[in-house]
Amino acid sequence: TNAAESGDVDAHYNLSVLYQEGKAAEKDEKRERYHLEKAAIAGHPTARHNLGCDEWKKGRIKRAVKHLIIAANLGFDESIQAL
Repeated sequence: TNAAESGDVDAHYNLSVLYQEGKAAEKDEKRERYHLEKAAIAGHPTARHNLGCDEWKKGRIKRAVKHLIIAANLGFDESIQAL
């Protein structure tokens, strides 16, 4: 968490995964989303892609497409396929 507090992109993404899976920490959707957004905003392509998928599942298609386009521009090929 020290790395995340100092703004480490990968640390934020890794924490989002931990909170999502509930393996090393108790499942927590709010904390998962917080760290996922921090990582995405800082340029983590997988985090951006995952945000897009999450928005799609929630029916927010326009927001999902924006996230997926950004992830694709960051080089995340799965986002291109998802579009």
